[in-house]
Amino acid sequence: MNALGIFVKQPIPGHVKTRLAADVGTDRAAALYAAFTEDVVNRFRGVADRRLLCHTPGDEPACDHFRGLGSRDYELWQQPEGPLGERLDRFFGDAFDAGAERVVAIGSDSPTLPSFLITEAFESLVENDCVIGPATDGGYYLIGQSERHRPLFDHIDWSQPTVLRQTIAQMESVSALPALLMPWYDVDTVDDLELLRGHIAAMRAAGESISVPKTESCLVKLNDS
Repeated sequence: MNALGIFVKQPIPGHVKTRLAADVGTDRAAALYAAFTEDVVNRFRGVADRRLLCHTPGDEPACDHFRGLGSRDYELWQQPEGPLGERLDRFFGDAFDAGAERVVAIGSDSPTLPSFLITEAFESLVENDCVIGPATDGGYYLIGQSERHRPLFDHIDWSQPTVLRQTIAQMESVSALPALLMPWYDVDTVDDLELLRGHIAAMRAAGESISVPKTESCLVKLNDS
């Protein structure tokens, strides 16, 4: 069984996309993040045997929000308190305990992430211990395992450009054979937002399929305001 976890936050102004908010404002940053999340969730509804929205916070308004967003296609999994590494480790442990054979986790900061990379990640886990998708900011947009390797998320300086390097070092420390996906980008800063605008325009000009309607609509509103 393949299990996909999407790590998401309730789009509350001032609590999401704080670096982006410094340039575009908290309300606009939250609206953009809500659009990113909706596009990602909608695009991956048919991926994997089991799909989970790994949400925070865990209060009832947040649960109601994500139940509506995921509908019948996703289960809800509440992120526990603690650093990101502990939350990731708990997610992988719970997914394997529930019978998954291959588990992949992604964030919600890459609205244009292609679905073929998720498929490729699961396929690579048939013969590899781990899979990782490098992000252009020095972190990663995807990580997966074919069995639980607890130390993978130890000794990581989260939100720093050393995350990818440190994670690879952790994989090597437990002799976990990693598969490598192509790099992709997160949208965390105003420069990343300009990259997103340009990428969407380039895909349209090239006649490529684009499935980020909420993000595009939000970008148009941002331009008009």
